[in-house]
Amino acid sequence: MRTLTLKINDDYFDKIVSFLEILPKKAVKIEKEQANLDDFQRNIKSAMTDIKTGKSKVLRVVS
Repeated sequence: MRTLTLKINDDYFDKIVSFLEILPKKAVKIEKEQANLDDFQRNIKSAMTDIKTGKSKVLRVVS
């Protein structure tokens, strides 16, 4: 099995995904990139913990 990465315009994304879902499950495997979401969640939890414990400091204030 080979991998192909597609960057699809939002207007066509649903149509492409629905087409891929029609194909046999053995022929196409759709993987979602979960790594970025996991990193974001970890960073947010870490930042919130830092804020609660007072480890954070103001770097820049925009008014």
